[in-house]
Amino acid sequence: MVNIEVGKELILENVLSLRKKLTQEEINSEMIIISKFLESNGISKNGSVITTTYGMDITSKGTVFDMEILIPIDKVFDMSCEYKLKPIFKLTNAIYARHEGNPAKLQNLYNYMMIYMKERNLQQITSGYNVTIRDIVPGMSVDDVIIDVYIGVSPNIL
Repeated sequence: MVNIEVGKELILENVLSLRKKLTQEEINSEMIIISKFLESNGISKNGSVITTTYGMDITSKGTVFDMEILIPIDKVFDMSCEYKLKPIFKLTNAIYARHEGNPAKLQNLYNYMMIYMKERNLQQITSGYNVTIRDIVPGMSVDDVIIDVYIGVSPNIL
């Protein structure tokens, strides 16, 4: 049974943002590039990596995701490159659920959240934000991954 909470907030400060169209392989490469960028500029992550997908297309390269990668960082930095700095990121009035286990099964949680919104006449107003609480590290099982999911819903009652 999935536990869904309502009225949740996700608020972050000093967030590096990259919105780009990427294949799954390119996502992994981009995460390495971002890590190297942060390291070479003396910047540390100050929280969990967050991703959201705005859409996807099937192309000759495979599935291409229109996505945003958000990483809270420990200091303000002039992002004169493809990265943007969001001084504040604020998602309010969201439904929330936690996924524990293989990320390949994350879609099941999204399906459940969609049913939950439909049954309660909640109107989705943001894409889903995946907050990686525990990522895979060498020697760890893929079943130990923890991802928190937030989806903004309209506060209006119509």
